[in-house]
Amino acid sequence: MEKTGTGIEGLDLMLNGGLPKNRVVLVSGSSGAGKTTLGMQFIYTGIVKYNEPGVYMTLEEDKQQIKEDMLGQGINLDGVSDRFRFIGGHIATIQRFKRKTKADVKDLIGEVEEVVHEINAKRVVLDPVNLFLMLFDSDNERREALALLTERLKKLDCTSLLLCEVKEQSMDISREGFEEFVADGVITLYNMRQGQSFLQGIAVRKMRGIEHHREIRPYEITDKGVVVYPTQPWLPSED
Repeated sequence: MEKTGTGIEGLDLMLNGGLPKNRVVLVSGSSGAGKTTLGMQFIYTGIVKYNEPGVYMTLEEDKQQIKEDMLGQGINLDGVSDRFRFIGGHIATIQRFKRKTKADVKDLIGEVEEVVHEINAKRVVLDPVNLFLMLFDSDNERREALALLTERLKKLDCTSLLLCEVKEQSMDISREGFEEFVADGVITLYNMRQGQSFLQGIAVRKMRGIEHHREIRPYEITDKGVVVYPTQPWLPSED
């Protein structure tokens, strides 16, 4: 199976080369675990290393603030502006727009499709999928919206990440409890407190179509982005 490198060397080793191409992968973790950094690294490295344009859709943070934050991880989004698109906005603004125009899930997904076609994007990140699902009123609507989103992303010939925030100190995979069943793969970022410090670990919980490492491995967020240590144990030995 053809693969897409994440841009994170240690994670690609855990995936035996990268993510399955043209699939949708859920990346879950609590606040501060590094989901946005990982997502941006995936987009940025795709552009500068693999010549694969990317689209990043945010529903939470200010776009300019994200750009400034990413500079601290060595990611200069202004330097790749011709092959990068930043879309979306704060969830409250999008919610008001949706109610005013009576836009539905197809309209929202259509915006992503339009931008993907415009730059011939090969990578897409939605940050976070939790807020996308909050745009809909019932569990059935949320399930249908997520199923349609993943279906349309695959048809775009893109490899996509759906970032998902879970509760602090949780071993949960998703917030709603059904996101992982729609996605082709699940990567989980753990941020567990031990004493006066936090231990960060990453695991590939599911990845259809490829063999992958299943152990939890340590990672950290540095001035070069997310760095994964695929051969080191996550927790210290009890001996």
